[in-house]
Amino acid sequence: MRTDIQENKKKLAELKEATKPLIKYLCENYHPHVTAIVTPTSVEVMEGLQAVLNITEFIVD
Repeated sequence: MRTDIQENKKKLAELKEATKPLIKYLCENYHPHVTAIVTPTSVEVMEGLQAVLNITEFIVD
């Protein structure tokens, strides 16, 4: 169990370092309202113009 926790912390630290160049690029080349979605084969930069959130009246419990 302890090894899993250590491995997760290591992966999180590695992921944080891997994201820094992309975040820096976005900050230098886009405005703060863009989002980047990264997959194993692509990256997509998106801009949300409007959002309506938390409409839950139709969710069945």
